[in-house]
Amino acid sequence: MKQIAVIGLGLMGTPISLRLMEAGYAVRGFDIVQAKVTALVRRGLKRARSPQEAARGADLVILSLPSWKAVLDAVEGKNGIVGASHRGQIVIDASTSPPWESRALGQRLSRQGIEWMDIPISGSSVQARTGNIVFMAGGKRSVFQKVKPVLDKIGKKTVYVGQSGHGATLKVAINHTLHINQAAAVEGMVLGLKAGLDPDLLYEVMSSGGASSDQLVTRGRDMLAGDFSLKSTVSVASKDTGLSLEMGKRLGVALPVGALYHQFFLSAATRGWDQKDATIVMKIYEELAHFTRKDRKSSSKKRKK
Repeated sequence: MKQIAVIGLGLMGTPISLRLMEAGYAVRGFDIVQAKVTALVRRGLKRARSPQEAARGADLVILSLPSWKAVLDAVEGKNGIVGASHRGQIVIDASTSPPWESRALGQRLSRQGIEWMDIPISGSSVQARTGNIVFMAGGKRSVFQKVKPVLDKIGKKTVYVGQSGHGATLKVAINHTLHINQAAAVEGMVLGLKAGLDPDLLYEVMSSGGASSDQLVTRGRDMLAGDFSLKSTVSVASKDTGLSLEMGKRLGVALPVGALYHQFFLSAATRGWDQKDATIVMKIYEELAHFTRKDRKSSSKKRKK
């Protein structure tokens, strides 16, 4: 594969494009936000004015988009990639998508000779910049063997999960677990802070013992400091938990803890925080605990005395 198209140049699409270009691939990219395209053009990206233009002549098309609607628009909408596709072209969906919808789209594309694979990512945008991410592939094994060498240049591991939809399914299950881990970290930290524990000590012990999780290790210090720098938005977290709840409904699986935490994301969105980092829900927990940042500063001064 020589020519690759990346559609969606956000938190994931940008590092994916950069790592592909560093590996020597010719990359053409598209995003509805032109500033994101322009920033990458300076780094060697070829600009496309539509998904169709990006996909024209590409051996591989990678989608990294925020919603299933965006995926459908990019694939089958006006100026979508199907208008420029050729038989044998491979399209990868690296987004977090509904497995049942992904399978159905794959079936429609296969009738046009397009190879579709759901290959979402496990890892954050920060990890993507350093190649510390894992791809989970669902689809034909023969197609997987073709795209694996390319994906191995982007991330640290590429795993074949199984048939079409299985990659998307695993991603939903992983995200559900991730958000519950986040809830556990937030609750434990707010409990400790309200009790007057030193934040640094709280982090050190929680992150090194049995209560640790990747969420706690990578975001714990920031959350304790009230730093909710954007990694993944509340709107994305709400979409992800809503997706896992829908999957649970379809499969007859009860997900009570995830359902409750989903309400915190919805509450955060109603406060105008939908484009803030998902960890900002910690502020809601602090409100419920009648704990403020001012209380934290006062407690710190008392400890120093």
